[in-house]
Amino acid sequence: MSVTAVGIRVSSLPTWAAFSIAIAALLSPVLAFLMGIAVEILIGLAKDAGVPALLVIIAIGAVAWFLRRVRSAHHGGKASVQT
Repeated sequence: MSVTAVGIRVSSLPTWAAFSIAIAALLSPVLAFLMGIAVEILIGLAKDAGVPALLVIIAIGAVAWFLRRVRSAHHGGKASVQT
């Protein structure tokens, strides 16, 4: 859908934005997979170094809490889909 304003045709969504959305949707599973591999590598390194399992679990929980807090700060503390 396009809107004309004073004879200038304005698109409702730029082409680059549509491609960015499509690329992000296609790459998100790949990035999640790579993040999972990175976590597995870090856990393996911690186990090989002799770090106690409880300390590894606490560290993973702290990182997950931090990432969740950062993500919720971008949304203003609200869910992205409101009912």
